[in-house]
Amino acid sequence: MISSKERNTNHDAIASMYDLKSLLERHDMALECIDKLILKNIPGGAHIFDLGCGTGQIAQRLLKRGYQVTGLDSSEGMLNVARENAPDAKFILDDVRFFKLPPTFHAIISTDGVLNYVLNTEELQEALQNVYNALLENGIFAFELYIKEFGESSWKNSESAGGVNDDNVWVDILSYDIENKIGRKDTTRLQLINGIWERSDKSFYLKLHSEAEVKSALENAGFTEINIYDINRDLGVDKASETTCFVCRKPLNK
Repeated sequence: MISSKERNTNHDAIASMYDLKSLLERHDMALECIDKLILKNIPGGAHIFDLGCGTGQIAQRLLKRGYQVTGLDSSEGMLNVARENAPDAKFILDDVRFFKLPPTFHAIISTDGVLNYVLNTEELQEALQNVYNALLENGIFAFELYIKEFGESSWKNSESAGGVNDDNVWVDILSYDIENKIGRKDTTRLQLINGIWERSDKSFYLKLHSEAEVKSALENAGFTEINIYDINRDLGVDKASETTCFVCRKPLNK
């Protein structure tokens, strides 16, 4: 697992997979949630920070709508692709646990369970404090998360997943440590490069924080107006995964 002082670079090995056509639907779903929860509540042309921006697919979509976008990711491989997908955005190579930015953004988003890669409550608290500090007053923070209450049963029962493409084949073997609430995904990828199939193997670890832990960490960071949504039931998003969306604000100074 990644040590507490190390930038998480695990996704470098699979960065190019995130732009396969079979996976792009996930970004459209995320934008649908962002549209319902954030975009109607911030000014046109607002500055949005994409925390764990991956290959810049969300940034690309937000730029087309006229927003300013800055993205952060711990994977240099992801950011190399992001700069091609969204050349008008600004990108920062850093870890969600460590980044430090002044109050700059009208809204901060984090999709696809990025904060699940923060493996303990103390570092989750640090990450949320970093977000709070980077928001303008009255700014909105919205993020998608797999939480213990809804994700544990499906994670315990999952064994494998994967996909096949003309030049990519990948298999994910899933397991779950119920005592520590840590999910593990072992990914084997075969990629056709210059006519030769090349193999890579990588392990990813994700933490299922409880709803109460996340809410408490948000309150400790200073966030108010905390609302929690089930993506399928509350937001009516089709084909969504079993994630929960948290939306909150940095209050105005009085």
